[in-house]
Parts: sequence; C-alpha cells; structure tokens
Amino acid sequence: MATINSLMKHLRANGIHISGSTQKRKLRKIGYYHGYKGYRFAKSSSNRLPLSDFNQIVALHDFDMRVKALLYERIMTVETALKNRVLEAVLDHSGSEHFDVIYKKSLTAYRCTAAYRCTGEHCKNTKEAKNAYKNEWTNRLSLRKEIDRLIADNHNTRAVVRHFRDKDEDVPIWALFEIMTLGNFGAFYSCLHDDVKSTICDDLHMPKGNFDPPVILKRMIFAFKDLRNAMAHNSIILDVRFKTGRISKSVGELLKFEMGTIDVDFDEITDYVLLITYLMARLQFTKTECRQLIQGYREIVERYRGLLPYSIYSQFIGTKTRSKLNAAETFIKTL
Repeated sequence: MATINSLMKHLRANGIHISGSTQKRKLRKIGYYHGYKGYRFAKSSSNRLPLSDFNQIVALHDFDMRVKALLYERIMTVETALKNRVLEAVLDHSGSEHFDVIYKKSLTAYRCTAAYRCTGEHCKNTKEAKNAYKNEWTNRLSLRKEIDRLIADNHNTRAVVRHFRDKDEDVPIWALFEIMTLGNFGAFYSCLHDDVKSTICDDLHMPKGNFDPPVILKRMIFAFKDLRNAMAHNSIILDVRFKTGRISKSVGELLKFEMGTIDVDFDEITDYVLLITYLMARLQFTKTECRQLIQGYREIVERYRGLLPYSIYSQFIGTKTRSKLNAAETFIKTL
C-alpha cells in the first residue's frame, strides 16, 4: 500500500500542488481514495475537473459534507413523516394492522388496471393492458417475498420484530414500516390500490388538474431514495452521481408549477433541495423549518462560490440556482 508521502508525490505528479504537514494531515483526514479520487471529477470519471491545488479538493470535500449535514436530519424526518401518512391511510382503508389483511384489501394496484376491470368476452384488452396487469401482479408478489425476507433478516437483531416473534404474533404493519428501507417503502406504496394513493395525495394537498399526484408521489419517493441511500453511505452527493436512473419530467413539472421555479431536471443537487422543501411543505412542516433549509443551503452555496474557481464551482452549481432558491422562498411564504 502506498505511503502518505508517496501519495502526495503522486498528486504533485498529476498537477496538484500539495506540501507541508498541514496538507498532509488533511489528506489523511479526507483520504486519497475517498477524497482526491472521488472529487477529481463531476458526475462521471470522464469529466475531470481542472484541479491545480489540494486546497480545492479540501474545499470540495467540505462543500459536500456541509450540504450532507444540512440535509441529513431533514431527509430522515421527511421519510418518517411520509411513512406515517401512508400508514394512516392504509390502516383506515384496510381496517387492520395485519399484513395479510392489508395485502388482500389494500395492496391491490392490479385491480386498477384496465385488464382487471374489463374481463368479459366483449373486452378486447391490448397486449399493453395485459402486461400492465401482469406487472402489477409480479410487483405484488415480489413485495410479499421482500416482507418475508425483512422479517427473516431482522427477527434476531431488531427488538421491534423479536417482540412479536417471541409472543407468537404476526408482526404488525407499523413494525414492518420500522424495518423497511425507503426502497421497500416505495415498492409498498406502488402496490397500493389507487383509492389509497389518492387519499394520501389529497391529505398532502398535491395538485390535480393536469397532474397525476399518485404516480408523481411514487416517482418522488424513488428520487428521494437515491439521495437518502447516498447519504447513509456517506457517498458524494454534490454532483448527483447517486442517481440510479432518469427521473420523470412530471416530477420537475409539478415542482415548477407549485414553486414557480424553472428547469427542474435533477441534474444538480439544488433540485433535490427543492424536492425536500416541497415534501416538507406538503407534510406540514412549519414555514420556519422550510425557510431554514433554503437559507442554510443558500449560505453554503455562496460560501463555496467564493472559495472555488468558477470553472470548478460551475460543474456542481448551475447559473439558475439563485432564482430557484428565490422561487422556493416565495413558495414558502404562501403556505
């Protein structure tokens, strides 16, 4: 394994000025592989940054860590609040806390497909309609397997599951929600009957009109999941490299409509800040809580605008960031 001195020599050979005991300590702190290797590019390894000084790497690391520190608690709180809203709607719809009952009554998205609603001889379901029905059935079965796996994996290690195992009782849905990942939760929401999803979206006061709130909320959950998972693993988030796939334009269109902002495409971290703010607002966080997020992010962005060369800073923060944050603050005032 390379020594810290040889790593510093390697950095200098790659055009990065680094010297002295102070910068040696900083390199040890942020790590060569997590630090330099991670921050030498934006989005993809082919997009190398014009780095020339180790202090620029330190600034990028600190920038990323400050944004994560700002978002972490809010992400955890939004996740919990959103799960609670869904749980309330599911309990009301199913009339039970037992998963088997909920599975039969509420986790029935397949019943909302065209192929299910029209099964007589006069029906001429298209291949697309039949596939939609099969996909919903497959998703439902996969969810069932995943719930069983969660119980199997956690009955020895998580007290909330072990308690019901030792009492020879089924694990209630609220306890299952405690051990679900955000990905599990997204799959659970996806399998809910449209009536339950509509109840949840109405409770959140999401707009209808040209939008399909139940579908958009599902897409928001999975967009939110990618950021949450990156945070949990202390991965770099500043350049949104954590995205696992393309986020539907409908999410950005709804945020543009609701918040009066522009060009929300989730190609920069600012758009995720807008998403978190929007979810906080719809989950009835206070104006002060929402405003603190926007103001805190604005202060961080402005700080590193002054510390980093624009050729590096602009790879992470777009030219429309200020107008987006201004729009978010105006939106908060209307709550």
